[in-house]
Amino acid sequence: MENIYQDKRIEDLKVGEYSVFQKTVSDSDVMMFCGETGDLGPLYQDVCYAGNSSFGTSVVPPMLLASMTGAAIYRLLKPNAYPIKREFETMKSVQVGDTVIARAEIMELIKERQQVVLLLEVYDSNHDLVMTGTSVEQLIGRK
Repeated sequence: MENIYQDKRIEDLKVGEYSVFQKTVSDSDVMMFCGETGDLGPLYQDVCYAGNSSFGTSVVPPMLLASMTGAAIYRLLKPNAYPIKREFETMKSVQVGDTVIARAEIMELIKERQQVVLLLEVYDSNHDLVMTGTSVEQLIGRK
């Protein structure tokens, strides 16, 4: 069978390259994420509970936002990157219905280990930074 993927090589990449993934987060996105992961926190699922919190409404699970950075990473390093380490910090909550932009930028190339270090950022529709993080991705060779 013919290889339909064009594997990225470390030599093909440059520090400063980036990609983005944009999505409007729907209620069904949150419901499916919570159902699949078992993260059933009332701040995400219970409108009455969340409405009486300091958020004033239901919010998107931060791990759902973190997962969206994977889409930006895939667009940048597709198809042969595998995460070794990812870390995130949440700055601000995101509400259902907001459009977020996940961004992944190459910060460092570790050629001898075939690894890429990325800066990860998530912005809301007001262009406020809501999450930041880093990732170390291993480029996986194929036979």
